[in-house]
Amino acid sequence: MPMKKQRDESEISAIRERILSSALSIFETEGFSQLTMRALAKKMDMTAPNLYNYFSGKDEIYLYLVIQGFTLLRDRFSEAEKAHPDPAERGRALMAAYLAFGRENPAHYGLMFTHQTPKYNDYVGTRLEKLSLQELTLSLEVAAIADRAFQDLARTTVGLSDLDARAGVIGVWGLLHGLVSLLHSGVVQYVAPDTDAVYQKVMDSCFSLLSLAGKNIP
Repeated sequence: MPMKKQRDESEISAIRERILSSALSIFETEGFSQLTMRALAKKMDMTAPNLYNYFSGKDEIYLYLVIQGFTLLRDRFSEAEKAHPDPAERGRALMAAYLAFGRENPAHYGLMFTHQTPKYNDYVGTRLEKLSLQELTLSLEVAAIADRAFQDLARTTVGLSDLDARAGVIGVWGLLHGLVSLLHSGVVQYVAPDTDAVYQKVMDSCFSLLSLAGKNIP
């Protein structure tokens, strides 16, 4: 009997990408709790034992998907930061980048920010701690870009403390997360059929408030 030909690295990589894509599809249509190795094997027309040749389990797949998402968002933020040296223009660009990412990548966004999923502390002391640290590092890079943008903007208006700047970042993040969540729910389209124009107006108003943020701080 001839020996089975081993797959080369490109074939293995392609299969892993298909597995990740299928897993993301299950999450988007059925929810995180339904993302099981059995369900994934059925969708892939593979045996469950064969899946374990590519990933150690659901948690490893989940972490790779979150890493994908934060890489996409980090790259968008990095581009906006480099393209807009002016603090005001950079702030607007980052807000637009976040909203666009959430709109275009609903499944990744859900895993990253919306649904109750494992975080880095849940993996400390496990074999997946190192992989989870990659995700945490990427997420902190995203946060650092936002922090720098807000602090630079604050310095062009009035001086804010580090706590004030961090509060500003969290406040804007909360607003943007709400806008993305309303889009994903499909509800806002009934209230505001001209969603794009309304969202732009909301972000313009938010940005105007940011530029005046320090004036009411004792």
